Amino acid sequence: MSQPPIKFVNIEVPPDHTAPEGMQVVFGDKSDRYSAEYLPDIEYARYGDRALRLQVLQPRAAGPFPLLLYVQGSAWRPQNLYGGLPQLADFAHRGFVVASVEYRHTLEAIFPTQVQDVKTALRYLRANAARYKIDPARIAIWGDSSGGHTAVMVGVSEGVAEFDTPHFPAESSGVRAVVDFYGPTDLLQMSKFPSVVDHDDPNSPESFLVGGPLQENPEKASQANPITYISKEKTLPPFLIMHGDRDALVPFNQSVLLYEALKAAGQNATFYKVKGAGHGDGFWTPEVLDLVSKFLLAYI
Repeated sequence: MSQPPIKFVNIEVPPDHTAPEGMQVVFGDKSDRYSAEYLPDIEYARYGDRALRLQVLQPRAAGPFPLLLYVQGSAWRPQNLYGGLPQLADFAHRGFVVASVEYRHTLEAIFPTQVQDVKTALRYLRANAARYKIDPARIAIWGDSSGGHTAVMVGVSEGVAEFDTPHFPAESSGVRAVVDFYGPTDLLQMSKFPSVVDHDDPNSPESFLVGGPLQENPEKASQANPITYISKEKTLPPFLIMHGDRDALVPFNQSVLLYEALKAAGQNATFYKVKGAGHGDGFWTPEVLDLVSKFLLAYI
């Protein structure tokens, strides 16, 4: 049984001046500068029956706001797009539009599909900037684990044709800053360091990403290595890299390799070792999120 509509009356309701003894007063803020709203399951691309969606958090206040595109880690497998939203809401309260992006996972398509999809999402959001209160000139990307890898790939590959798609061709997929939480980089080096995962196994996430046993596909692994696209001749966005010193899944060395490659090429990179943190645990703290916020505000 459907509920009947609520009847509204067109009158002006005056402020209430009742003041019982002991009552206290606090002043409201009509600017809505802290509150945010959630826009679920926004389709940004479709491949046959497969829709790709965004989860968007935006401030209720009038924009435009900088955009923070988040790539949820998942070992490049099906993502839990909703799991990170409670933490990401902190950035909507800080004055960012936050969009968590879905890509086609490796049970559907191998690399570079994931990077292509995220770039398509960036162009979609630029094309619809007014609808989502976005300042299209102020966009950053952030990802954790495999999402960190994808975010870094987006940051280093602007203008590389193999990562583009025909969607929204008039828009750029460039970003002004990249935040990488413990993402893989040089996949061929991962098994040289302690890890609870055999990264060279034919069924490893990395092997699925490149479409075959990792060490038997060095060219594909090189294509999926963001360091391949770093050079002194390019002007890349600033990078914030953070990695736990007790990460048992993605070796800490993976972030060292990325940071050293960026610095050797004269690029802007900031690197934090998170003491006592593992693969994700120990990161969602006020101290770490404040560092991310400070970095983003400095560059976008």
